[in-house]
Amino acid sequence: MHSISNYKRNFLILAFICFSNFTAFAQLDSVQFYKEKISQLTICPDFSENDFEYIDNLNQLSYYLRLVGQDSMLIHSERALSLSKINNYKQGEFEALSNYSTLYLYKGETDKSIDFALKAINDPELKKYPKTEMKIYNVLGQSYFYKQDYPTTYSQFLHALSIAEKNNDQFFLFRMNMNLGTIFSLLEDHEEAVEYYAAALESSKNLNDPTKDVMLLSNIAFLNIKLGNLDVAKESLDQCFILFENHTNNTWLAWTYYTQGVYYQTKNNYKEALINYEKSLIIHESFNDVKSKADLKFGLARAYLGLNNLPKAEEFIVKSLDLYKAAEHETGLEEAYRTLYEIKKEQNEIGESLAYLELTEQLSNDNFKKKNRRNLMMLNAKLNFEKETESLKAQSELALSQQRKYVKWALAALFTLLVIVFLILNANRREKILNKKLASQAKILNENQEALTQINANQDRLFSIVGHDLRGPIISLNEILTLYLEDPEGKDYFEKFAPQIKEDLEQVQFTMDNLLHWGKTQMQGSTINVRSISVRNELDVILQLYRNEINKKTITINNQVAANHNVFADLQQFNIIFRNLINNAIKFTPNEGLITISTIIKDKNLVIEVSDTGVGMTESDVQKLFSNTENFSNYGTNLEKGTGLGLRLVKAMVIKNSGEIIVKSEPNKGSQFIVQLPVDIA
Repeated sequence: MHSISNYKRNFLILAFICFSNFTAFAQLDSVQFYKEKISQLTICPDFSENDFEYIDNLNQLSYYLRLVGQDSMLIHSERALSLSKINNYKQGEFEALSNYSTLYLYKGETDKSIDFALKAINDPELKKYPKTEMKIYNVLGQSYFYKQDYPTTYSQFLHALSIAEKNNDQFFLFRMNMNLGTIFSLLEDHEEAVEYYAAALESSKNLNDPTKDVMLLSNIAFLNIKLGNLDVAKESLDQCFILFENHTNNTWLAWTYYTQGVYYQTKNNYKEALINYEKSLIIHESFNDVKSKADLKFGLARAYLGLNNLPKAEEFIVKSLDLYKAAEHETGLEEAYRTLYEIKKEQNEIGESLAYLELTEQLSNDNFKKKNRRNLMMLNAKLNFEKETESLKAQSELALSQQRKYVKWALAALFTLLVIVFLILNANRREKILNKKLASQAKILNENQEALTQINANQDRLFSIVGHDLRGPIISLNEILTLYLEDPEGKDYFEKFAPQIKEDLEQVQFTMDNLLHWGKTQMQGSTINVRSISVRNELDVILQLYRNEINKKTITINNQVAANHNVFADLQQFNIIFRNLINNAIKFTPNEGLITISTIIKDKNLVIEVSDTGVGMTESDVQKLFSNTENFSNYGTNLEKGTGLGLRLVKAMVIKNSGEIIVKSEPNKGSQFIVQLPVDIA
């Protein structure tokens, strides 16, 4: 059920985005309505394109074309924006920018969508038009939601919700509470989801709109499926279909069919699941939504797989894979490859299944890192919002308490001036003492917070590396051993993949060594044993360790280290520093490349330079190498893996040995790592 769960999350994004499909004209098609209004305006004798009403209707028509005519939507948005700027009509300009943002959201070009939304938000005049402002924050949040940047989505929706609360706008109160409930449903924070859906329900009662009831019931049904409350979910779905008898909304009808498909698939009734997925797909054929179609075809593939119809399952999973690639949706790609792995394994095509498994694991590792980082950021966003809320509440209570004190002091002033002076002086004295205590406590809290932040960062980094960078080779070894033991041809596969697994395990060992030494560098009070080291001898030993990798890539080593050059350093840490630097140089140097190692005495230091003719780095990548806040790691020229930890370890050890490290690099021109350590002059 792992794939089904991820598919639920993918399709929940569809339901979330589709909230915007609500139309206020239940009896009249919105597109036709605004076309008629524009036609009526243009035939008037005094018609002018500069009329604000004409611009407003262009914007409204553009908005309702977002699913059925995106080319026309672009034309109308361009015209509305141009006319608004010519006539200095700011609201029309903001509405046009909102439509641009919505258009690129539905086209899957989320970066463009965000750019247009930010153009409007950065204009201070937007605050004069709260409905348009809420609309833009909503579509901006949706764009970040599509990019799976949930913390930013959360902040954008909260901003829109606060505007709705300030203006008592029941429509947007319903809308934003629904969206926030969907976020937390996606992140499996069910308690938060229930709270926001409950708030949406209150607004829905005030609006008395059956279409909104369908939206809410569909999402509540989906949430109850995730919670395992299948009977409750079915009741909500049945209520939805009753409402659809009198109120048609294709977008939410498609979503409800999908939700019912998930319900049946959860009960292992794959035939009914297939029927509902197909109904949903038929409706979506009229929508220009690549991501949604990819998710639906993925669902069909899983249903056919459940029915053991492998040809059909493969047909639909290949279609969904192409669509996921077009939409650049990494989670969808991972699950599509995993399903192909399962299909090929069932078809006993072991070679292809292993290839898809490897693709799945690569994407899984990347996606898992992103998910951990995203969940941590989401938690921080929640904590920051709660902290700000508590702070505002505390400030309000403090202000109220202070006002009461002032009233008491004012009353006391009626009796005697002396008492007033005494109270004021006494209050000032207590305030100064309290401020000093608060300042002292704040300083301690800040110090503790910094220490805790560093501990958490170190812990996250360790979990990330141990849980993901070391996980892949172990999984691969397990799979190949399983084949070896269970499959008659397993020995052949073992002999085929054993060299690669051996290289992976050697990289695991290297990573474990780095982890152990990195852990030691983080321990307070750790000491080093400084001694005189022959640089040439130690580097020869290190190069010998990497002779297989050097020979494999036919790399030329130009060792210009003078035999009489010595440094003062800890021997173990010296070897770790240059093992990492030489390992990186080999990793990022292409076949038949050149690695040069040289030394020169400068002042009281020995300058040791390791340079290569590899792929090089941009200036921004160089800035990330030693960062404690960003994890930077790339695959080598032969897809060698890294953790991003080695260079941090190198810098820490160079500093511990009273040295300095400098990096120079340009893309496609190679890199130079320059280490300065105290020289030992004999």
